[in-house]
Amino acid sequence: MKITFGGNEVHLYGTQLKIGDVLPEFTLTDTGLNDVESAELSSPKVLLVFPSVDTSACSLELLTFNDKLESFPDIRVYGISMDLPFTQKRWVRDNAGDYVTMLSDHKFRNFGEVTGTYVEELAILARAAFVVDKDNRITYAEYLPEIGDEPDYEKIMEEAKKVFSL
Repeated sequence: MKITFGGNEVHLYGTQLKIGDVLPEFTLTDTGLNDVESAELSSPKVLLVFPSVDTSACSLELLTFNDKLESFPDIRVYGISMDLPFTQKRWVRDNAGDYVTMLSDHKFRNFGEVTGTYVEELAILARAAFVVDKDNRITYAEYLPEIGDEPDYEKIMEEAKKVFSL
């Protein structure tokens, strides 16, 4: 799959996930600087992967999902980037991001590899979204061809409602 950033082709490191795959194991860091193993994340879940909370497209994506989740507070959504946990914590504080749990791949840098979202040239994560069912299987996978584009909010929410039986 060809992925671009600002119109320039970039290369993703790792194995891209597809529908039916089991979500691989990984370790992330929460905004309190605690290590979080993939097995500790609630299932089912939605994983929103993005380059940085300090960009307008990423902030818009998180704000859009936060607004959508007000009506569906049982849907567990995790926002994952290479941002430092301090940066993620500031974004949540400044934007009232109550419904998206922020996690960082900065410390261990293994999430990007096991999901095929690590952009080698830029040391960031590409924009992607995954819906994962209670058995830890991917039921929705979207890798954005242009990292600056927004994901398909409606399709993600439709699939999330299915796996959460809403």
